[in-house]
Amino acid sequence: MSALTLTLNVLPSHSVDLSPLIPDRLAGLKKAAIESIALGSRGLQVADLFAVSGDDAQQLIFCNSSERLTRIGSGMTQGAITVEGDCGAYAGFGMRGGRIVVTGNAGPFAGSAMTAGGLEIRGNAGDFLGAALPGDKQGMRGGTIAVHGNTGDRAADRMRRGLILVAGDAGAYCASRMLAGTILVSGHVGMMPGFALKRGTLLLAQQPPELPATFQESGEHELLYLTLLETELKKESERFGRFLPLGNRVRRYCGDIAIGGTGEILVLV
Repeated sequence: MSALTLTLNVLPSHSVDLSPLIPDRLAGLKKAAIESIALGSRGLQVADLFAVSGDDAQQLIFCNSSERLTRIGSGMTQGAITVEGDCGAYAGFGMRGGRIVVTGNAGPFAGSAMTAGGLEIRGNAGDFLGAALPGDKQGMRGGTIAVHGNTGDRAADRMRRGLILVAGDAGAYCASRMLAGTILVSGHVGMMPGFALKRGTLLLAQQPPELPATFQESGEHELLYLTLLETELKKESERFGRFLPLGNRVRRYCGDIAIGGTGEILVLV
């Protein structure tokens, strides 16, 4: 069996929802059935945009991908999806298992509402990485997101659980209103990191020029938690090697005390 491959032949004039194309739903379908799957509400079918080849739905590949392709891997529970190129908003939205690899950039709200599985973005990620949708009380609720490049504003906004790793820079309000979980940023962060942080950990490899006044410094510490995290990352060094070594000595800032928060910003020293 060879990987089920969907090669984009026609660039759509508008964004197209690809949430029906996940391993869970494609398993056991013949080529003709896959080509007839409806995409969105404008009468498009898979055959109108993609050339379909291969037959292993547990290994799904999107070739020549574009930022106009949205909701890739939304709700998936199993298998693997590889996106060769960029993708649009909501990649991995609500995923409950499996793995997604995006070789290019991903749009806003990648990994939002995911509860399990892994999302790897080898380029940059847009705003609201792992964050809650407008009106939702919680964003990412489990699983792991790894971004090799930079991410936009409000990464991990209202994040409830899970791990986010950013090898590059993060924008403004990183970890804003975070409820729990961990986000690591290896590069620089924008203004107001940890704004309204309730619980959880924002781990920074570099000291930001300024932290919100509502965080209280509590000195330097050696944390066993970070040693355990590094051990887990080493188990999948092919995916997470760029974030290692981690170290366990940090300067700790507690807050956001403006809202009675018990979270922390940790800066590696």
